[in-house]
Amino acid sequence: GGGWAYDIPGIYRANGMPVTICDLSGGPNHGTIYINFSDQRNGTDDTDVWLVKSTDGGNTWSQPARVNDDPPGKHQFFTWMTIDQTTGDLWFVFYDRRNYSNNSTDVYMACSTDGGETFYNFRISESPFIPSSGVFFGDYTNVTAHNNVIRPVWIRRQGGQLSTWTAIVDPGIVG
Repeated sequence: GGGWAYDIPGIYRANGMPVTICDLSGGPNHGTIYINFSDQRNGTDDTDVWLVKSTDGGNTWSQPARVNDDPPGKHQFFTWMTIDQTTGDLWFVFYDRRNYSNNSTDVYMACSTDGGETFYNFRISESPFIPSSGVFFGDYTNVTAHNNVIRPVWIRRQGGQLSTWTAIVDPGIVG
């Protein structure tokens, strides 16, 4: 949907880079392969974050499940995903414009505790920021999780400067 590269207002370059992980947790979804990506299958004004999975070693794949849980019509982009191999929980981080009619951008996370069947979304940025298409923003998000210690990383632009941010995510509070 929309191909590898697509346009998002205020972003110099955007793509739906796929992230692939396998559940090795020993839990109920052990062996499941997950691929997380974003695209514009629902229109150029509606970039969404998606997940597909295979429970048979990659021979067959699920239909894409929409990770962002907002109403259609807003941009979510530059997604990254990990799995907590001690719990089997999936964690996603992405930029999100669900709350604005301009280029104001928040950072959201999503979690799935049931193998990608359902997703809980929550905002982790303290305030929105506005990227500039004249400044290379990059696709530099990431998230790591181990034994319920979750650490997302993202870039934001404030006052013309880019900076790197992280958060301490407590699954007991956000879930």
